[in-house]
Amino acid sequence: MPAASAQPAATAPVSADLLATLEAERLLLFGGTDFWRAGGFLHGGFAWAPDGLAHDGPVFKVLAGAGTYQYRVGRTPIEAAQTLLSVTPGWIFRRDRFIAVVHGGIDLQDQWTLPVDPGNPLRGPHAGMRLGLETWWEPLQDVMVKSHATWSSTGHGWGAGAAAGYRMLQTWYGGLFVGPEVQAYGDATYHQLRAGLHGTALQYGPYQWSAGMGWVTDSDHRSGLYVRIGVLTKM
Repeated sequence: MPAASAQPAATAPVSADLLATLEAERLLLFGGTDFWRAGGFLHGGFAWAPDGLAHDGPVFKVLAGAGTYQYRVGRTPIEAAQTLLSVTPGWIFRRDRFIAVVHGGIDLQDQWTLPVDPGNPLRGPHAGMRLGLETWWEPLQDVMVKSHATWSSTGHGWGAGAAAGYRMLQTWYGGLFVGPEVQAYGDATYHQLRAGLHGTALQYGPYQWSAGMGWVTDSDHRSGLYVRIGVLTKM
């Protein structure tokens, strides 16, 4: 049974993807969607850094999301809906071409099931703690490596992923990194594995786009395609 705290949107970045191109901007807005055959999620939020997002210093992140997923109890299909809100202050570390963002704070979640599943420990409202880490590294001029990890005390949900990319497109408005990605999400009773391809950091006007697509399999013996789309903008 999937846990709300294990959903992909819970790892939505600050994002290190955009930090490499920022100068004096202090506010970053982000949003996106993530879906596959057994569920889907929408998320949005912002990150605010009083000293500027491109410099070492404090950062304040707020993430909100909502989604649905399906699971079974015996032969009974269950439809579940969930919401989450996390408020996680943190710190930006920048060293030449390497950036890390560490944050942690309050994690609020709520979940409903139809029909009612009294055996679901995440049903109803919960308050806990969330920790997160995101990194972005450009070891070579046209090569990037990024990673993320998150953990919530609600349901002991966790998520982690990594991606590498090569700059395939370079134009006057930016470039596009393309390469492989792997991700994993889970909790004490459920896990999900993903492998696919991503396109990251496509700057067009004030927006930066990213997307990923690949194959997903989980501990409930389900598999299929996943698709995710994200967008960022700075102020």
